[in-house]
Amino acid sequence: MPERSFEVGAARRKITPSPEVGPVYRAGYKMMEAEPLTGTIDDIFLRCITVQAEAARVVFLSLDLIGLFRDFTDALALQVTPHGIEPKHLIVATTHSHAAPDTMGPWGPSFGESGYNEKYTKFLLRTAADAVTEALESARPAQPYLCIEETNLGVGNFREPGELNLALWCLSFRGDDGVVGSLISYSAQPELVPRDDDRISGDYPGEACRILDRELGGTTLFLLGACGGMEPEGCEEGYDTAHAYGRKLAGRLLGLAHTARPVDGDTLHVTVREIELPVENEGFQLMMEHGILETTRRPPTARTTLSRIEIGDTAIYGLPGESFPGIVAGIGPEKRALFINQVNDSLGYFIPPEQFRSDPVAWGKGHHFTGHEIESLGRRAGGIIRRELIKLASE
Repeated sequence: MPERSFEVGAARRKITPSPEVGPVYRAGYKMMEAEPLTGTIDDIFLRCITVQAEAARVVFLSLDLIGLFRDFTDALALQVTPHGIEPKHLIVATTHSHAAPDTMGPWGPSFGESGYNEKYTKFLLRTAADAVTEALESARPAQPYLCIEETNLGVGNFREPGELNLALWCLSFRGDDGVVGSLISYSAQPELVPRDDDRISGDYPGEACRILDRELGGTTLFLLGACGGMEPEGCEEGYDTAHAYGRKLAGRLLGLAHTARPVDGDTLHVTVREIELPVENEGFQLMMEHGILETTRRPPTARTTLSRIEIGDTAIYGLPGESFPGIVAGIGPEKRALFINQVNDSLGYFIPPEQFRSDPVAWGKGHHFTGHEIESLGRRAGGIIRRELIKLASE
């Protein structure tokens, strides 16, 4: 058995909103015409894993939410500073569930009315800080094991059919008494839940994590891979479809578990690269200027970060939005490179400039769709992200 070279802790908290926070609007569909969430299919959670090696420390958080702006990570950093956690050591990710509360603002009930709920956000910050404290206090020796494969679990790219990101992986931290926690990732958009049924759900990531918590042990965090344009079969079909996909994902990972091998090396290092992106999207500009998007940013630029977390010979790169597969292709050959989206920020789609289209694109059953571009900072952002990611990988 390899030496336990890391100290690892884990915690989980339910974040299903209570009636006391007031109305919460559903995020993901029906921008500026969203309905209040009316019930719960399955509870949503905040999950935390802390990893320490000697003086280095990193905190992974995954929340069953559509997204969070950088302001949330900055606010959480102030609360956990007493634990000796530097802001760059926080990796705050969202699963991108389309059946969760609006934590960003654009899914309000009408034009000009934000869907953001301040009481709920304050609850999330308190809950996150408590989970970090519990994880740190429960930390014990553990060794990371990685299993990974390229597999298509019923996902496609309708814009660029030949351009797929199919990396499925699980990084488990095993102690003497079993698994402390696991990071899992896949690149299918969590939008299997129905558009017109406004009840809370963690979509397929929530179901997969519930199963893996039970079968592997410990606390499982879902981290969304490079998912731009990556649509799973059964989009918007319903909660049963979402749960079935979660079971498929968990089953495949359980089948892979026997192939897991110890991560080589005992180093832990986090590098953060500050970048500036132009806000070319006029809709985003308007919502920022009028406070619909709950962010301190204002046009014409948005400052954000890219992260690299090195655990032994494995490098995990965190991107602040939903990157198309072409953004990350071929990066990081010097180490095993894994890419995760919605990390410490949620700035929409990062589209390769040559794939950026202003005209509608046929999708599904004859529908015309321009949502990726409408939900992007603009044509230049994707190219900048790729260039800066290449620089980060070479540092």
